[in-house]
Amino acid sequence: MRSVLALKSDIMTSQVPAALNSDPWLVATEAQRQTAELRFQLIGPGIKLVQAGSSVNNVAALLAERLQATDSAVQRQMLAQLGDDVPSHSTLKRWLAAFQREGKAGLLPKHTGRVRQDYGWELRATALYNLPSKPSYSAVSLKLRKEGFDTASESRVKAYLKSLPATHGEKSPARVGRHLHKLRHQKYQPRTLEQIKVGDIYAGDGHACDCYTAHPNTGGLFRPELTAFIDIRSRYVPGWYLSESESALSTVFALSHAMQVHDHIPLFLYLDRGAGYRAKMLNDEATGFYGRFEMDVIGALPGNPHGKGWIERWFRTVRDHHDKFFAGGQVYCGNDMAEEVNRRLSTDVKSGKRQVPSLAEYAASLSQFVHEYNHTPMDVLDGRTPAQVWASLEKNPVVLEAEAIVRPREKRTVRRQMVELHKRQYFANELALYDGKQLTVEYDLHNDGTVWLFDAKDRFVCQAGLVRTVGVVPQSRLDEQREKRVKGQIKRLERKADEARARAQDSITVDQQLEQLPDLSAPRTPVRLAKKTGVVIDILNPDE
Repeated sequence: MRSVLALKSDIMTSQVPAALNSDPWLVATEAQRQTAELRFQLIGPGIKLVQAGSSVNNVAALLAERLQATDSAVQRQMLAQLGDDVPSHSTLKRWLAAFQREGKAGLLPKHTGRVRQDYGWELRATALYNLPSKPSYSAVSLKLRKEGFDTASESRVKAYLKSLPATHGEKSPARVGRHLHKLRHQKYQPRTLEQIKVGDIYAGDGHACDCYTAHPNTGGLFRPELTAFIDIRSRYVPGWYLSESESALSTVFALSHAMQVHDHIPLFLYLDRGAGYRAKMLNDEATGFYGRFEMDVIGALPGNPHGKGWIERWFRTVRDHHDKFFAGGQVYCGNDMAEEVNRRLSTDVKSGKRQVPSLAEYAASLSQFVHEYNHTPMDVLDGRTPAQVWASLEKNPVVLEAEAIVRPREKRTVRRQMVELHKRQYFANELALYDGKQLTVEYDLHNDGTVWLFDAKDRFVCQAGLVRTVGVVPQSRLDEQREKRVKGQIKRLERKADEARARAQDSITVDQQLEQLPDLSAPRTPVRLAKKTGVVIDILNPDE
C-alpha cells in the first residue's frame, strides 16, 4: 500500500496548473487581462514620465491629482469598470512599480479569493473516496466522523472532494478501474478506410440478443445468440446466423452464409480472441476454415471493445432499432427495460398467461431489419446506402459448391483402408494406396454417412462410406454437439447442487453453540444498579 506521503505528493502534483512556469499573462483569465489593460491605460502617461527619469512617487501623486479632477468621459468609464473609486496615491505607485518590474503582467490582479482552511482529514478523505467500491460523499464524511474527525461535515467533505483534480475525483482511475480509465482517456486514433476496397475486411462477433423468444424445443424463455459479419468499408452486413451459443459452428455458418449468398471470399477477418473464433476447426493452418479459403485473421486486443467498433456499433443498432420494437417491445430484456414488465415473465409463460414469439418469428423479423439496414442512407457513406457501396464489390469467387463450403476438415492417418473420425470408421478400396499416410478428411456436419478425402496437395482422393461406429454415436454431428452441451450443463448443475448441500451443513454445530452459553444452573449473583437518587435496584429481583 502506498504511503500517505506518496498520496500527498500525487495530490499536490496533480493540483499544480499545467502552465505554472509559463507566461503569467497567458495563464491569466480574460477578466484579469481586461483589468490589467484598464490599469495600463490609466497609468500610461505616468509610465512615459517614469521612463524619462521622473520618480515613481512624484508621478503617482501627479496621476492621482489629475484623475481626481478629470472630466474625461473615457477615463470616467474606465474608473467605473475598475470600481468607481479613483485609485489612491499608494495604489498608483504600486501599479507603476509593478509595471517597471514585470511589464503589463505586473498589473494583473493578485487577489486569489478566500483561502480554504485545512482541517486535517483531507488526505484520509481522498483515500476513502478513491476506493474501487465508489463510496458516496455522505458515506465518506460519516466514516471520517467515526474515525474522530469531528469537523468532517458532509458539506465540507463534499466541497473538498469536488474540488479535487480529475485524477482523484469522481472519474479517477482508482474508482472506475485503471483499464477502463485508460480506454476512456487514451489518445483517439482516427482510421481511414480510403485504401480499403469493398469486401476486403469483414468484422465479426457474437452477441446475445436483447429479446426473449420461445425455445424451439422446450418453449421456455430463450435468448438466441446472433453471430454476424459486417464489411467495414461499406457497412454492409453480408451474413449472419442465430444459434444457442457462440461457437466455432456458429462462426462457420455465419461466414459461409455470406460466402454462399455473395460468392465472395474476404481477404481479412477482424475477430476477437474468443473460443468461438479461435477453435482448431477454424484456425488450424492446414485444415482450418480460414486457411482453407486463404483468409487472414486480425485479432482484436483483449479487453478493448473499441477495436471492433464497427460490429459492436451494429449490435447496438439492432438493439435500439429492432429488439426494442420487436413484439411490441414486451419481450425486450436490455438493462434499460422497465423492470415490472418482465419481473414475472418466466412464471407467466409457464402458467400460460403470456406468450413469447417463436425463434422463427424473431429470425424473420431480424432478416427484414437487416435488409432495411443495408438499404438505409448513412452520413458516413456520404448519403449512400451500404447496398449502394457494396454494389462496387470486386468478387473473389468461392468456386466450391455451396455444400462443400461448410464442410470442416481434419487430418487423419489411413489404417487398413480405413480412417477413423469422431468415433466413426470410414472405408474405401482406394485408400489401400495410402496406408500409413495422413490425409485430409472433409466431413458433413448434418450427415455422417460419407466423408471426402484429399492428399497433401489438396487433390481429391476418394469418397469413403461409414462402416462402423464406436459406441452410441448420433447420426448428425450437430446432435453430438448438442449432447456434449447438455452433459456440460448437467455437470455444472451437479456442482451447484453439491455446493448447496455443503452450504446447508452447519459450520457451527449445536453442541458448539451450547458450550458457549452460560451455565444457567449456577446460583445467580444479583447485579445492583445505583440511581442518581441513591436507591439500589436489583435487576434480577426488581420487586425487592
